[in-house]
Amino acid sequence: MVIKVSKYIKKKIKKSELKGIFKIANTIEDYLNQKEVNQRIQKSNVKGTDSQVIQKIIEEIAIPLGFKDEKKGLFKKYKDSGLRPDFYKRMGEKGILMEVERGKTTTNNMDLLDIYKCHICEEANHLFLFVPIEVSHTKNIYKSVCKKMENFFYEENYLNIDSATVFGY
Repeated sequence: MVIKVSKYIKKKIKKSELKGIFKIANTIEDYLNQKEVNQRIQKSNVKGTDSQVIQKIIEEIAIPLGFKDEKKGLFKKYKDSGLRPDFYKRMGEKGILMEVERGKTTTNNMDLLDIYKCHICEEANHLFLFVPIEVSHTKNIYKSVCKKMENFFYEENYLNIDSATVFGY
């Protein structure tokens, strides 16, 4: 199955500011669409599989691209200071939070938690979110996440996120 990708951008963000962000997104997409990698993802995307199994596959490209695993300290000013993204990469003054979901993506609103984490993180203003396209017991996960994400990119609903890229696997 081909990896699906949807990108959301605030209207007033200059395309030049996003060039590096989307170059990384495209590199990740190309990697995940490699036949052997994609087969491992699809084989792992079954009921009962933990998101960390998928996360380990994504880590194979994330770490060489400069992402840090489970970066601590990004939320130190908040009472809930123990929040950590799956991966984080500094890009200029801000950075990218990368979150990998598998189960409970929409049923427990894990996608909204990931949006919230990026929104309050002072060191990130871009989100890469990996979600299943669907699983045997839940259909249209990717489509549902994209519908929610799109709502945050209408000017009247802007968050502290300049762009979000949703990868469906």
